Amino acid sequence: MPKIAVKTKVQVEQDNDFLTVAPEVSIFLACLGMVDELRHLERVFRASAMSDQTFFEQFNEILGQLTHVAEATARFDVLLPVMDYGKFSPFFWRWFNWWDDFLQTLTPRQIGQLERLARGRKPTINRRRPREDWLRYRQTPAFTLVVS
Repeated sequence: MPKIAVKTKVQVEQDNDFLTVAPEVSIFLACLGMVDELRHLERVFRASAMSDQTFFEQFNEILGQLTHVAEATARFDVLLPVMDYGKFSPFFWRWFNWWDDFLQTLTPRQIGQLERLARGRKPTINRRRPREDWLRYRQTPAFTLVVS
């Protein structure tokens, strides 16, 4: 996929302060929101409900933003989270899948409580992480780049 200038329309905080001080779960939730948008775009494109040009413009906007936020995961010992534009490391996907699976085990109420703690940057948020270690977790990418 070609590198292009990125103008973001996605409503995710991206200021450097957010990326340097936000709790780990907040960074994950930002990544999850963008991954979900990329998955949606891919489904729409595969259904032939969107032109190639529109798809690539929108996909690149979100992908550029995800790349920027994914780089912040280095704070959590994710090695080389972004290897190249649109190519995320196996370490990033292990970390992402570890959090994603954990959130799927929580009730909506528990997720809301987690989000409130994260927004308030409460110190107890760090005790609300998934168990075990993400380093040996599956590295399956959450989306694929569509090539037609």
